[in-house]
Amino acid sequence: MADKSGNTPRCAVLVGPYLSGKTSLFEALLLATGTLHKKGFVRDGSTVGDNAEESRKRQASTETTLGRGRYLDEDWIFIDTPGGLDFNQDMRNACMVADIAIVVADPEIGKAAALTPYLKFLDAHDIPHVIFVNKIEDSNDRMRDIVHALQDVSDRPVALRQVPIRDSGDAVTGYVDLVSERAYQYQNGKPSKLVQIPEAVTDREKEARNEMLETLSDFDDALLEQLLEDVEPAAPDVYGQLTETLQGDLVVPVLLGGAEKDHGVQRLLKTLRHETPDVAATAGRLGISAVDNAVCQIFKTVHAAHMGKLSYVRVWHGT
Repeated sequence: MADKSGNTPRCAVLVGPYLSGKTSLFEALLLATGTLHKKGFVRDGSTVGDNAEESRKRQASTETTLGRGRYLDEDWIFIDTPGGLDFNQDMRNACMVADIAIVVADPEIGKAAALTPYLKFLDAHDIPHVIFVNKIEDSNDRMRDIVHALQDVSDRPVALRQVPIRDSGDAVTGYVDLVSERAYQYQNGKPSKLVQIPEAVTDREKEARNEMLETLSDFDDALLEQLLEDVEPAAPDVYGQLTETLQGDLVVPVLLGGAEKDHGVQRLLKTLRHETPDVAATAGRLGISAVDNAVCQIFKTVHAAHMGKLSYVRVWHGT
């Protein structure tokens, strides 16, 4: 499996603190990729998510949960990890087999510090990761302040990829993508709708875009030269630099949305599709080379009723 092909699924792991909304995002990703027909229910009628007895008692995930989806003719494996400190080793094990990690964050400045152990672990192992600021519709904090708080706990530079659009009541109703400079309005349960950029957000969009480009220019002399000469960089070049810096764990993109209402999930999937390393790159990062024999990595072992010992593995090579 160390070669990229249509039959080789990439793997994204969801990590983050207790009550950040990882399982809601996990289900939203499965819904968007065709596995679920509605939140919590697989198309065959079985359930997914927090269904274990202990999870119901705690009102939080206590188990590592796997789901498979398909997005634009590419297969994906999503791993939802529990957020409690008691389950940190499960989170770490899952990260070690993933191509990319999605760090799910609360939209509050005061809760940014809770991401520290996750970001430190990912950077210590050079695991590419994005931050998804969840529940953005409930946020009373400004996005620029949230980004500053995230930067305070991240060893890598963070780069905001979207700025929120707010209505007259200050509720977040959509976002502007800072690369394409297109605005989108959230629609509950449906992909966001393309709209004109509101005049009220124009200045902030320009400011945030320049900040993103300046962050990327630290890793690209050509981009730096363009910025110094006031030359507008081409969108493909910006996307290429975003991909390169994410895959090298040099920059951490910050996206926003609300998983409960499926807001921002399609944009997250598009980012994952275009910018996540392929399986061969991940295997190379882990020092796994192609050999004649099968190579797999165990990341979770359970003792299931009526089945005995059951180990989950990622197959890196062979069958």
